[in-house]
Amino acid sequence: MAGPKTIPTRSSYHHGDLRCTLVEAAEQLLEAQGLSGLSLREAAKLAGVSHSAPYRHFRSKAGLLEAVAEAGFRRLADLVNHARERNPDDPEAQLRAAGIAYVEWATQNPERTHLMFGGMMKAADTPQGLHDCAERAYEGIYRIIDDGRRAGIFGGQDTDSVVISAWSAVHGLTMLMLGSGKLNPDGPEQVRQLATRLCETILTGIRSRS
Repeated sequence: MAGPKTIPTRSSYHHGDLRCTLVEAAEQLLEAQGLSGLSLREAAKLAGVSHSAPYRHFRSKAGLLEAVAEAGFRRLADLVNHARERNPDDPEAQLRAAGIAYVEWATQNPERTHLMFGGMMKAADTPQGLHDCAERAYEGIYRIIDDGRRAGIFGGQDTDSVVISAWSAVHGLTMLMLGSGKLNPDGPEQVRQLATRLCETILTGIRSRS
């Protein structure tokens, strides 16, 4: 497993810069070494700051992990929004692009994906910000499908049911690639091919029959 890249050391930080740099360091450590290799001390070392510096922003390793998960959900939300913007007034193209982008990002960042969907959202002390970031990712898909249903392109009993079905299919394919051993794609191109085929199957299933 490749080690994390070195983050350029800074002599000083603005308040927000240090937090973002530590999250970036944590993302790299998580992907390179897994959860066991991530700590506040190691994140500080990679960021080139003192061992005490992370405590200005994170109460513990759990707090840093929550920030990494938030950043992941924000990235997913951005990918969905970009899919909508690149394909105006075309819900089918939007959903296809969003689904493919989801699978590609998640399989390229497996440890973050496991962190985001590995049960953290069920914790009683999960901060509201993490819930909100996850909800924004869901809302982007909801808007695509709801717009498609309003335009008569997509069917289904209600928008939430269609969204859950589509998301479950895309996420299920991702998990099959990441952890089950059932699917072992041979590189990014095959990942994209599998994601594209799945999205076409989803679109076939949810198209309006009227």
